[in-house]
Amino acid sequence: MNKETVEKWIDDAIGEANFDEPILSAVRYVFSTGGKRLRPLMFIEAYNLGGGRIERPVIDFAVGIECLHQYTLIHDDLPCMDNDDLRRGKPSCHKKFGEATALLTGDALLNMAFSLMLKAATADPKAAEAAYKFSLLSGGAGVIGGQARELFSENIDREIEDIYRKKTCYLISASVLAGGIMGNLPKAALDGLEKYCLNFGFAFQIYDDLMDIAEKGSVPEKSFPYIYGIERSYEEIKIRTKKAIDALTMSGINSDFFVELALKMAGKRE
Repeated sequence: MNKETVEKWIDDAIGEANFDEPILSAVRYVFSTGGKRLRPLMFIEAYNLGGGRIERPVIDFAVGIECLHQYTLIHDDLPCMDNDDLRRGKPSCHKKFGEATALLTGDALLNMAFSLMLKAATADPKAAEAAYKFSLLSGGAGVIGGQARELFSENIDREIEDIYRKKTCYLISASVLAGGIMGNLPKAALDGLEKYCLNFGFAFQIYDDLMDIAEKGSVPEKSFPYIYGIERSYEEIKIRTKKAIDALTMSGINSDFFVELALKMAGKRE
């Protein structure tokens, strides 16, 4: 599986969504600005570990994951949240289309995400279980809760780990566990994947913050690098990467994709 295949699935789904303007233009724009499609690819890899075939319910669920991820990015960039004018070097959705359209576009993608997951569930009962797990990890006690903690925290030093875990790790975990559930993986494998995701996700967020520093020339105040410094941040990436790979080994998961994904990030230094 590769990014280009996922991009084709996304494009087809947008074409079938019947969005009105200006929502349609905004949705196409946010998907055109780049991105690794990491979460749907991780979902597919976890599903593949069960040896199943890639059929329509899996495709729909994978696209739903990326729709939800894009909604979080659109809303994160809004003036009432992180107030970012750029996303991947291009104008963020609200700078391109206005705040109201950006807000509604995020809402539309959140709704589309669960529409696709529910569609998947009509054909595959395991998708219903996966969607429920995904909804818990991406909701108010998960990703949205992490966003709130980040916005309103009064003691970032003590809360940064919880913020990273909820805001970043949980969406990665939700994607991977959904794939594992739909792939009928045993509980031991799901537990191992969850441990992998929590450690990989933490390292991923630190690295993202470090790249933000390199791009903007300043350290985000509500971040691990701001609290602990650059050197400690790179060291933490290495520690978390080892824990992530160890979790795979101890649970008997053989995935070059997941191992290489973690090692590739750990080996980078900008």
